[in-house]
Amino acid sequence: MRKKVCMESRPPPPLFDLLPPELLSKIGDGLSLIDLLSFRSVCKAWNSASSTASAQNESSYEPWFLLYEEHSDQCQLLICESGKKYTISNIPELKGATCLASNQGWLLLFKPSCGSIFFFCPFSRAKIDLPKLPASQLCEHVAAFSSPPTCQDCIVSVISRISDLELELNVLHRGTNEWIRHQRNFTPWPVNRIECGAFHNGEFYFFACGGDRLIQVAFTAAGNLQWQCFSILPVSAVSAPPPAEDEIVSLRDEMGYLDKKNVKKQLGMGRDVSISTCGTQIRLLDGKDTVVFNENGSIVSAEQSSSSKTKSPDFKGIWIHPRFCQISPIHQSW
Repeated sequence: MRKKVCMESRPPPPLFDLLPPELLSKIGDGLSLIDLLSFRSVCKAWNSASSTASAQNESSYEPWFLLYEEHSDQCQLLICESGKKYTISNIPELKGATCLASNQGWLLLFKPSCGSIFFFCPFSRAKIDLPKLPASQLCEHVAAFSSPPTCQDCIVSVISRISDLELELNVLHRGTNEWIRHQRNFTPWPVNRIECGAFHNGEFYFFACGGDRLIQVAFTAAGNLQWQCFSILPVSAVSAPPPAEDEIVSLRDEMGYLDKKNVKKQLGMGRDVSISTCGTQIRLLDGKDTVVFNENGSIVSAEQSSSSKTKSPDFKGIWIHPRFCQISPIHQSW
């Protein structure tokens, strides 16, 4: 059964009306995300008292799943770690947007129609606009960022596939107004598509598929940004010898995460429904960083595609950390 996250204001219960702001603030700091959203919607006093809450007591190991329709800003579905479903209405920032990266509760969204790129937290509605992305081709790109956009040392990197052998990199440092476009680099192996990106131990890592192999592209966040390319292992191999320790970072990868978490089944969707997802980076209980890959949606069945009246649903999904990210007025722009 779906639960709706209601943001309408209502009078606080009389017994709690006289609670001091200091106590209300402590209560807000101890709430999980959904409870915090309900707490903040009670009245202006409760909203103000919880101005520093972030719901970080929520489990950080398993991301939640946010489903939306690309061309609609109405009725988004959120599946939390326990499998409960919630409805969030009216998020216009998601309409026509593609999520390039998701980490620590922040989404990096791109709208091809107007070329805008911005950070956004769907739970707090905090938004930080970035300078227009100068990528030569506004398609087939994936991004990663080093830290939350409110941090002074935040770096954003966007990698684009220009051709099978060409990749283009655009980097933006916090406090600057222009992206730095780096020379197109030829990779040792053909790249069919870029799967996901991550930031780990001071370096950016992007994973790509090329033929039957998984390719890791890495570069440091400082200096001359020299690229390193490693062929990790054949994608189709049942078992393959592990790569040399000096040729791969200690990042685990999660492929097929949508099926692993039975998202379509939880939503009551058929196997032929198309969902394209943006992955994220998570830290497991053992302390290892894991990258959840992006996924391309499945194509509708032949029987459906033969019908002129049937159109493939255009759903997009985002794996997101349950964080209530707030910003001060000085953080509303890059």
